[in-house]
Order: sequence, then structure tokens, then C-alpha cells
Amino acid sequence: MHRKGLRWGIWAAVCAIVYYAFYPPFNIQSTGMWIYLACMAVLWVILAGPEGKKTIVHHIHKGKRSYRKSSEIPVRIYLITVIAAVFSIAWALSALILSPLFLSGTYAARITVTNEDFSSVPAYSFNHTAIIDRDSAENLGDKVMGEMSDLVSQFEVSSEYSQISWQDGTYRVTPLAYQSFIKYLRNRKDGIPGYILVNTTTGSARLQRLEDKMRYVPSAWFNDNLYRRLRFSYPTALFGRPTFEIDDDGRPWYVCSTYGYTGLHALKKVTGVILFDPISGESQKYSLDEVPSWVDRVYPEKLVNTELTDYGKYRKGFWNSLFGQEGVIQPSEGYNYISKDGDVWLYTGMTSSASEDSNIGFMLVNLRTHEAQYIAVSGAGETSVMNSAQGEVLNYGYTATFPTLINIASKPVYLLSLKDSAGLVKMYAMVDAQDYQQVYTVKAGRNTEAALNTLTAQIGGGEGVDTSVLSHVNVVIDEVQNAVIGSKTYIYLKAEGNVYTIEVTADNAAEVLFIHAQDRLTLYYDEEDGRRIVQQIEY
Repeated sequence: MHRKGLRWGIWAAVCAIVYYAFYPPFNIQSTGMWIYLACMAVLWVILAGPEGKKTIVHHIHKGKRSYRKSSEIPVRIYLITVIAAVFSIAWALSALILSPLFLSGTYAARITVTNEDFSSVPAYSFNHTAIIDRDSAENLGDKVMGEMSDLVSQFEVSSEYSQISWQDGTYRVTPLAYQSFIKYLRNRKDGIPGYILVNTTTGSARLQRLEDKMRYVPSAWFNDNLYRRLRFSYPTALFGRPTFEIDDDGRPWYVCSTYGYTGLHALKKVTGVILFDPISGESQKYSLDEVPSWVDRVYPEKLVNTELTDYGKYRKGFWNSLFGQEGVIQPSEGYNYISKDGDVWLYTGMTSSASEDSNIGFMLVNLRTHEAQYIAVSGAGETSVMNSAQGEVLNYGYTATFPTLINIASKPVYLLSLKDSAGLVKMYAMVDAQDYQQVYTVKAGRNTEAALNTLTAQIGGGEGVDTSVLSHVNVVIDEVQNAVIGSKTYIYLKAEGNVYTIEVTADNAAEVLFIHAQDRLTLYYDEEDGRRIVQQIEY
């Protein structure tokens, strides 16, 4: 009796330790809970289950004669087999019954899509256009962290880099994190000192130090761990990975979407939001219609992409998705973000099942409200556009980032960055979405706005370069030289001891090829790597 009681005690202790380590929700729709219960049931059978053997009778048929043969197996092995079989059969039946084979209409209706004109995409605005992609934002964040000598030995930059719309601009934001368990023990009393904010338009990045530091974060341990704190506060809630955001005042929050399923694990949907304060550890649960307007991401990108896939695939039934495929469409292989009406919208192209090289339209989804808009504008697929932009600068070997959709003069245009092998942005490109052979590039100087204004003018979205963001000088030209480098022609103007560089294009050739010495000009230029790149000339 004493030995059996000891076994029960060991079993209970293991159950408590495993729950504390993995903290599955007590919810019938949680796969984690069922796995936990099954594992603990198996452990109970091993430690404290019934002993002895169970007789299994086998019926053997041989020709016209039948035999009965019995065998014995340990009761514990028998019970473990039954537990595993029941769990597997229940899972398989649930997956079959709730599959698109029987519920294709429900799968297609996971997201409600409205048809809109391209005019619903905001006109291009430099301050509202995300140019810096995630990889570049991470490089900028690491650079900022490397300059913080008082922090770099104890903390590192988290890999979160959430896309947010903040103070009339577009940013990526990520908290600092403990480097290791030992660093957590040394700094847990004070907490995480701040977060990094990267402007995805200008590329400026800074560390925002907090007066009240963050204690409850994903990189913390024990009861300071964000996920464990959330679980103990909401033991039955189903939630995914929280997103780090900041409110209008710059205070940090973790936005944790809650979920529900149909059956055990089918048709995942967002049911609400928990806003968690990493400074105080307090949290509050909101229904979907109560979410504060500063929150940018309620619906995670992966779930939205799955919903769009189901919408395009099953609109006309399950069998049509396999055979006839009439009207079957699918999202592109990537996505990007658009800032619209103060919210972050996910953008992705939509292609037909027959051709993945071209888009038949664009899909925009508000990540806070779940509003989805389909814009039926045919054009090149994102991969084709990236290849076209890379082909324009083939001699440099640059690689293109996934494009951002922008509206220039009511025309859909892709905006891309072109990077070198070290991941540094060297050029920007704009490509006509409906005619991807029209590619315009400009070198990435320190004045990003001036560079993009030049592209905008070239592609037809403006009357000329915005000279207000450029330096300018009134000079008399002393000497004029030209050179052909690769496939491009450059004009070099020497005046008052300085050299000014002009790239000859189809738009400016008639003007710049006839510049002579002694001409008096006003040169509007941008400085790049110590060179003065002329963007506009006035006589």
C-alpha cells in the first residue's frame, strides 16, 4: 500500500511539473491539452495502473475450419494501446468530418471579401510607404544595439519586428530580450530597459528607453515568462504568439489574439484579444468590436493567408477545386504591408490556378478589423516583377525584395529595394504592375525621399523632382566630361572645385547632353558616398 501511494505521489508531481513547464490550456479544443492528458494517462498506467495480464482471443480461419487461439499481454501494455488507439481514431474522424470534402462552403466563407476599385488604394505618400523590409530593419536594429555599450553585454534584440502604423508613419518595433538564463537572473529585478523602433520609410532607428522597465517578456523565465503569466491568468483561453506593439503614447503592450475552432482542430478563427502590459503584468480581454484603434494586428498573417487560400480554392465547391478548377484563385507566395486609414493592411497578389506568373488582382486585408478587399487589376506577378527589376541591374548582381503595391496617378506600381550580397540597399526600383517591362531605378542615397520622388516623376506620377528635399547650388560650369559605365552614360560637371554627376536617361538626354562650359546653372543634388548626384537642373 505504501509503495502504491508513493507511485501516485510521483505521478502527481510529474503532472504538476509538466504542466508548469508546458502550461497547456484546459480547453476541449486544445490539441495540447489532449496530448498532455494522454501522456499523463500513459504515465499513470506505467506507475500506478493495474497489474497482471489480459487474455486476448484470436479467431483464425484456415480453409473451412476455424480455430481459437489465446495469448496474454500485460494489462498496462493493453491500456496504453487502447489510449493511443482512441486518441488517434478520434483525431482522424474529426479531421475527416470537418474537412473541406464536407464543409467546402464553410471554408470559403472564413473571410468576407468585397470587390473594390483600385482607387481604394491610397495615393502614394512617402511617409506612409514601408520601404525598409524586415531583413533591413533587423540590420538597423542590430546596429543600434551594437552602439549601446551599457546594454549589449546583457541584452539582445528580439526577432519580433512587428509592423505597426504609429504617429502618422510606418514602423517596425521590437523589444530587447535577455541573452541567456544567467543574464535573466542578473537583470530580472530591473527588467527589460526598452525597445527598438525602426522607421520603415526613412530607415532611421533608435532605442526607446523606458522609465518603467518590462518584467514580463517571452525571454524571461519562471513566473516572469509572458506566456506562463498569460496562461495562469487565462487557463482556458486558446491563444497564439503575442505581438509586441506600442500605443499612441509609446507604451509597450503585447497583443494576444484568442482563438476558437470547429471541432477539435478545424477552421481556426479569432475570437477576441488580450492586451497584456509587460511592465505591470496586468491584462484585459476585449471582444473583437472593442479592440482599441491603436492596435494594428489582431488577425495574424499566417491565418489570413490560410483564409484567403480557402476562399479562392473552395468558392465553387470541393470537387471543382480538384478537377474543373473554374474560378479557382490563390494568394501569391509572399505578402507585404500597406498603411491605410491609420491601419496596417496585408497586401498580396492573387493568381489563377492555371498561371502563377501573372496576377489577376490584389487582395488587401485589414489586420485589425478583418476587412478584406479584392481589387481586380490584372498584371505581372510579384516574382516576375522581382526578376525584371534584377534584370535591369544584372551587372551589379543585386537581389530584389518582395514588392510593395503603391498608387501613383491612379496606376498600380510596384516599389522594390535592390540589395547587394551584404544585404545593403543599393538602389530602388519602381515597376509598372500592368507592364513589368517598364522598370525605373535610382541609386539609394542618403535622401530616400528625393530618390523616390525621382522615380515617381519618371513613372508618371508627378511633374518633376521635389526640389525642396534636395541641396542646390548656383554655379558656372568650368568643365564637362562624359563616360559610359556598363550600359549607362554619365555626365560629369566640374564647377568651383566640385564635381557633379548626372545619369543620362531618355527623359533628360535632350537637356543634359548639350551642357557646355561657362553655362550658368542651378543644380539640385543629393549626396551619396561623397558624390553629388544631380536630380534636376534649372537654367
